[in-house]
Amino acid sequence: MSVVFDDFLQSAENLLNNPDSKEIDFRNLMSRSYYALFHLSKEISKNLPVPVGKFRRQGSHEKVIFIFENNIDVSVKQLGLMITLLKKSRCKADYHIHENIMQSEAKQHLLAVKGTIKKLEQLKENP
Repeated sequence: MSVVFDDFLQSAENLLNNPDSKEIDFRNLMSRSYYALFHLSKEISKNLPVPVGKFRRQGSHEKVIFIFENNIDVSVKQLGLMITLLKKSRCKADYHIHENIMQSEAKQHLLAVKGTIKKLEQLKENP
């Protein structure tokens, strides 16, 4: 059975609500919640116009972000900026292991992801 973006989000929420969670769990929360956002963004980006010109970056995340950030609709552009910020936060959690991640930072990240997902779902319903 395959998973949907919401499964990643539920996994992240479980990590936040677990009283035994440690820093690694907060890092995983940030990663999983970002991937919930990414998978929904990727799905929605397929229905957005692709900007004229070359993608400035090569990765799948960057292609999705490029489509959002180069949309003519300002609210769609803002979603691209949020995705970029949340990706940077996810990268901190995944790659910058010398930097501490506190529960409060993970919680803020999750709240931002959930808010962005809500806006993406509205965009999906009202293209």
